[in-house]
Amino acid sequence: MKKCFSILRNYVIMVIGALAAGLSVDLFLAPNRLAGGGVSGLATVLHYITGFPIGIIAIALNIPLFILAIRSEGRVFGAKSLYATILLSFFIDIFAGFPPVTEDILLASLFGGLLMGLGLGLVLVAGATTGGTDIVVKLVQRGIRHLPIGRTLLVVDVLVIAFATVVFRDIKIGLYSVISLYSSTYMIDTIVDGGKFAKTVFIISDKYERIAESIKYDLQRGVTGLRGIGMYSGSEKIILMCTLKRNEIPRLKDLVRENDKSAFVILTDVREVLGEGFIN
Repeated sequence: MKKCFSILRNYVIMVIGALAAGLSVDLFLAPNRLAGGGVSGLATVLHYITGFPIGIIAIALNIPLFILAIRSEGRVFGAKSLYATILLSFFIDIFAGFPPVTEDILLASLFGGLLMGLGLGLVLVAGATTGGTDIVVKLVQRGIRHLPIGRTLLVVDVLVIAFATVVFRDIKIGLYSVISLYSSTYMIDTIVDGGKFAKTVFIISDKYERIAESIKYDLQRGVTGLRGIGMYSGSEKIILMCTLKRNEIPRLKDLVRENDKSAFVILTDVREVLGEGFIN
């Protein structure tokens, strides 16, 4: 039952993601001739050249990439990605007649990019892609896992923007498309990696036992005591180390102040945490 719910949830997330991406094309990007990268961006350029609907062009461009995805990632990934791509193409074409939200190209590039990134990020979180360069990046990241998905897409999609700049013969289109693409990749990384970010705190205090107890019982977080030596005094110190979610930091600061106002606290960003209380 739990597995069925998880599968259903992923497909619902893909619908929401494809809808957001489709609306970004029709309401912001395509009316202002912005090619935000990827197959949808390339399809936008080809739409202005051929007159064919953007969604149909996108599906045609994706066929060879889906064959590659199925061979490399398996039928499940290929089927989910095909589902997401068909949804995206459907939403792009069904909302094509809607008037644009704005004709201000700067606003269109910013908000269109953010909405596109939201959509693509949700699809990626659901374990699929909307085809195109998403598939290429997914395959690259499979071999080089440390590469951020959004920034890798940024590198791949620059070629699409260059093509759009040449076709439209307008350097401004290319520059605004870069803004759109950067907004999109930023949002993708935020959606995909946002739940993994945390903070690690180091606390140096003579009242470490009281602080540790407060963290364990008030925040219900584990605390590790590290032995250290104060190089100025030469005395042994216990340094508390604790990893927390970002929304828990204000309460942690209050707990430290309540127990020792002179405590020395160091906060550092953590990109990803695996284990109990975080991502398993």
